[in-house]
Amino acid sequence: MNDSKILKILLVGISAAALGGCGASLPSLPTTGSLLGGQSKAATANANPNDPLARTMDVAATSARAIKCGYNFDPVKLKGQFIASETAANPADGAKLSQIYDTAFNGVSKALTEKGADYCTPLKVAKIKLALTRHLNGDYTPSPPEPPEDGGGLLSGWGSGSTSSEGVNSKAVFEN
Repeated sequence: MNDSKILKILLVGISAAALGGCGASLPSLPTTGSLLGGQSKAATANANPNDPLARTMDVAATSARAIKCGYNFDPVKLKGQFIASETAANPADGAKLSQIYDTAFNGVSKALTEKGADYCTPLKVAKIKLALTRHLNGDYTPSPPEPPEDGGGLLSGWGSGSTSSEGVNSKAVFEN
């Protein structure tokens, strides 16, 4: 084979491999559909997961947000009750969930220190109160996800006359 034929085969192979990844359903990576306003099957299937990881992150984030907004509760007691509840169902996950809880709590707390006093709006305080009350009563199901403001993706505002300069907010989990 000559060099140009090998180069063509190599380029076709690389192109096929690169394009083959576009159809993959990886829930942790954004898809072209999510960027352009569509939803992938994985995104719809995991819209409100109620698994140990989701519960852990939600309870930890709610606790950090409640502290930021001045709620009077015992965050150490809440963590202890939550971890005890989770390990009752699966004792092997206790240490891992405790570490995830601490990481999520510290991450949210750190992100909230950058927020000013205007973080605790009446709507946000009401949402925190609702979630915190559920968690203090032993209901650790994650809060339902908030619907997107315009219902579209990254490019949904094009041609609509919108002058918004907002982009994708990767820290949304830490701010809500």
